[in-house]
Amino acid sequence: MFGKNRRLILLSFAILALALAVGLVTKKPEPPAEPTSTKASTKTKTTTPTPTSVATPHSPTKASDGTRAWEPGMQYRYTLDSEQEVTFAQSQPGGEIPPGMKFNLQGEWSVGIVSADEDRIEARVKLVPTVAAVSIDGQSALAPEVKQSFEAGLSQPFFITLRRSGAVQLVHFPPTADVLVQGLLRATVAATQHVIPGKPQDSWQTEEMDTTGRYTARYTRQSAGHFEKSKLAYTHMATPAGLQPVTNEVKLSLSSLTKFELEEDLWARSLQGNERFEADSGPSMPKAINTLRVNLVLKDRSKDPTLLGALAALRGQLITMPLASYQGQAQDPKDEWRQILAGKSFDDVVKDLRSLPADQKESEDARTKALEQLRALFLLEPEQALRVPGLLREGMDPLAASSMLGALSAASTSESLHSLSQIVDDGELTVPVRTDAVAAMGMAPTPNEESVSALRRMARAPEGELASTATLGLGNAALMLQNGDARSSESLIHELDSAFRSTNDPLQQALLLRALGNTRDPRILPTLQSALSSSFTEVRQAAAEALRGIPDPTADQLLSSIIAQDPSPDVRQSAIFASSFRPLQPLVPALSQALRTDTADAVRAAIINLFGVNLATIPEAYSLLTWSSQNDSNPTLRRNATLFLNPQQAQPPPNP
Repeated sequence: MFGKNRRLILLSFAILALALAVGLVTKKPEPPAEPTSTKASTKTKTTTPTPTSVATPHSPTKASDGTRAWEPGMQYRYTLDSEQEVTFAQSQPGGEIPPGMKFNLQGEWSVGIVSADEDRIEARVKLVPTVAAVSIDGQSALAPEVKQSFEAGLSQPFFITLRRSGAVQLVHFPPTADVLVQGLLRATVAATQHVIPGKPQDSWQTEEMDTTGRYTARYTRQSAGHFEKSKLAYTHMATPAGLQPVTNEVKLSLSSLTKFELEEDLWARSLQGNERFEADSGPSMPKAINTLRVNLVLKDRSKDPTLLGALAALRGQLITMPLASYQGQAQDPKDEWRQILAGKSFDDVVKDLRSLPADQKESEDARTKALEQLRALFLLEPEQALRVPGLLREGMDPLAASSMLGALSAASTSESLHSLSQIVDDGELTVPVRTDAVAAMGMAPTPNEESVSALRRMARAPEGELASTATLGLGNAALMLQNGDARSSESLIHELDSAFRSTNDPLQQALLLRALGNTRDPRILPTLQSALSSSFTEVRQAAAEALRGIPDPTADQLLSSIIAQDPSPDVRQSAIFASSFRPLQPLVPALSQALRTDTADAVRAAIINLFGVNLATIPEAYSLLTWSSQNDSNPTLRRNATLFLNPQQAQPPPNP
């Protein structure tokens, strides 16, 4: 085992090489921590990537303001081919030269949107490698057993945090990811990011980060949809002390060009990057030359309901670090929180919330920033959360109060949940504020006994808004508890199921079905199947919607049956809505039949839209939309289908 770890340490040096070569500003870098080699519990299944000549997929609906689309639950799959090489040259005669190293990764690279706030995007990234080669001085460097562990590490999903512009800020790795795996995946994330502040212009300049440090970049439009990115210069380097300004002690030479083509939603259809970076920190250290080549081609995009809430459920188990950070250094998650807080106190943030700008967009930005800062503060100093109930009793603008409640929910510490519990029970506060607190408690990533008890109490509250919000929150709490406290999760599901079976009120039944749907637990399928035979339309609608996130083929069968047979067009529409959150292929037969035969225009319109936004992922979608564009009895629906097929050729509707 010691020999394997020595080999992995040597391989990790390739990722550390640039930082070592520039001397980390002080020229006295500390040795990297010894990575832990882990074995995969099961053999990783790989898939062969689609050739780069695949037809370009159509884009989903673009953002209404022309900026990049960030739709939670949407997943983008690419073919990846990347190669990184680090070589060294003597800085003085007779100096020792480390061996040259090369890394080649090929496979499927997927990016799925977990959540999208005002200026904070969180995404799950996964590499399914078909090639994961490492060589030292031209010789393969991985023994078979080490190669298996290496590929398993590369295959583990991880998370990234971005700004809405697309600039990657943070990476979140599982604790079992070793230094080499982290470095290669971080380098791939950095090489494939494209940053667009607002709408694309003919040219713009940005400040971005990669594994080496912070740099400025220039973007230029070459033609419609085609752009080029050039790195101009590094301004800061990643060191054990954080980002430090580049000094004259280090001579840097940079040549970089990335070409990419964008879809209407401003996601890359293809990307090709080439880069050469040379660092010379003087005669005492060898000169390091790093070359990087990366190629991405979009395969398809699709809905994946497992993305929603994925990071919140795992956040406490992950290792978080800035994209530009010293590789091998143990990362303290509190560093991120301190960076977000930027030295502000609780009173400072409250003052900001009490003086929100009059402009709506500026106010939204300020509230989002305050929420993030309060969350960071509640994680750094949990007792500060206990001040919120008293502050709300003193009075605060509802929009500002909402940011505070959201911060308590996002922090999800025991103190934060205790504060939320006090707020929901406080009869002196307005019902809207208490309802917001109930919703925040229901969305907390790590519910505890106190918060669940508070939700139970509120589910019996005389105020209908409080009760319905709490009931839905119980379903979400059951979902969040599944990984950490399966017994409590099962108990909540049983409570909701029993409550459904004990009431004859159709509106209450519909509410409880939606709460059960929030659990996404396959054990609720018999209850949903029974509810689909109800004589009440609203009950069947709720049951159909509750099927959207259940990872079981039975859910597809039930949705297909609803689409084909339910007598109510409202229920059929609810089934189509639920289908949009699931892999569509099992539902295509029922959807295609309904597209041709359903008598309700609203149902056919929903199916046309569903096939339109998934045109790239469903082979049958093109022919079905073509049929609708020529044969649908409604001229508006014919035009809608045509618009998906030929966005540039669709004619405006005739004047009434």
